[in-house]
Amino acid sequence: MKRSLKIIFIFSLYTLMCSGVLTIAIRESTRQPIGLLVVSMALTPAFVAVFGGLPVNFLEEKFKMKLDNNSTGNEGAKRS
Repeated sequence: MKRSLKIIFIFSLYTLMCSGVLTIAIRESTRQPIGLLVVSMALTPAFVAVFGGLPVNFLEEKFKMKLDNNSTGNEGAKRS
């Protein structure tokens, strides 16, 4: 319960921060690269997760397990 509240709080804070930065960039008198800001805001959590210790190929194990399960299930179906 405590962990989920922390995740919700961090997500809300990050969303508010991003919307504030976008609002400031739009109201600025000089032209700003809004698309670049949006892309960097979308990719920042992924970069933080990878640098924080999330393996880059974190889905590979699940994919291999799924393939192994499917291949053993197919072999059992072929035998019967």
